[in-house]
Amino acid sequence: MEEQIPWGKIKYYLQNKKESFDEGFISWLKADDKNLALWDEIQIMYSVTGQLPDQFTPNEKEAWSKIDQRTSVKNASTTFNRFFLRVAASILLIALGASASWFASGLLQTPVYAEVYSPYGHKTKVILPDSSLVWLNGDSKLRYETSFEKSRKVELSGEALFEVRKDKKSIFSVQSNDLKVEVYGTTFNFKQYPDEQNAEVALLEGSIGLFSDDQFLEKMAAGQVADYNLANKSINISKKNIKQIISWSTDELDIENEKFEDVIKYLERWYGVEIVTDQNLEINQRLSFKVKTESLQELLSIIDRVSPITYKIDGKKVIISRK
Repeated sequence: MEEQIPWGKIKYYLQNKKESFDEGFISWLKADDKNLALWDEIQIMYSVTGQLPDQFTPNEKEAWSKIDQRTSVKNASTTFNRFFLRVAASILLIALGASASWFASGLLQTPVYAEVYSPYGHKTKVILPDSSLVWLNGDSKLRYETSFEKSRKVELSGEALFEVRKDKKSIFSVQSNDLKVEVYGTTFNFKQYPDEQNAEVALLEGSIGLFSDDQFLEKMAAGQVADYNLANKSINISKKNIKQIISWSTDELDIENEKFEDVIKYLERWYGVEIVTDQNLEINQRLSFKVKTESLQELLSIIDRVSPITYKIDGKKVIISRK
């Protein structure tokens, strides 16, 4: 008679990696090499997909059949994909310091993270494990666990437009520096670049909560924009043109009454260039314009006409000085 597989304990230890294995589970792992191989296979699947087998079965033969159904192959191409998936997963586990003996001793504690970077001049779409959508602006980075089974938490550096799938049982949180946004499901824009002292949150619909160092700050309503100063931890909630704020995520960049220094940052992210200004350049003028299909040179020539500046384009570098 085939030995019963402790599916309940397997599921528990997959979902509670900080828990040490009890003596019964360790004994089962050590009882047969096939037991350790089965645990290894399920651990790899869970680390890569973030999912458990659809249905736990009472014996080893059926268990392997269930696993093989999830990774079964029908042609040479998918055979290679499966092989690559196993190799990639194994490398991932090794990188985390995992080995069969470590499984038995319960030392695999580190969660698996994914990190996406959107370079200057690009907009990058990310689909999160819960099917929420994120659009990253240029020079922005998103970091999150590959499984949202325990919580839906992400870390942002830069700017992103979030379209969060609603889940009343699980809060979705975005952390950037010491400012955190918590929602159950809605659409909002969050901007906080490391070289800027202010963070901005614009809410398109629904409501969200704002926190600083886990202390509640404000509850925002649709149409509101929060400006948060990281230095003095002050916050200001107001009504602004949200369509203009999120224009970067579309095919049009809408600049409305912005400071010259802020316009420079917008253009760097939009065109993917480095803009260097003369140290003595002080422009108090505010600018308003829209960019659709205009090249950087076309736009700078327009700004040149209305501002006391001159410019030089050298590949990916732009030098701006006073006329």
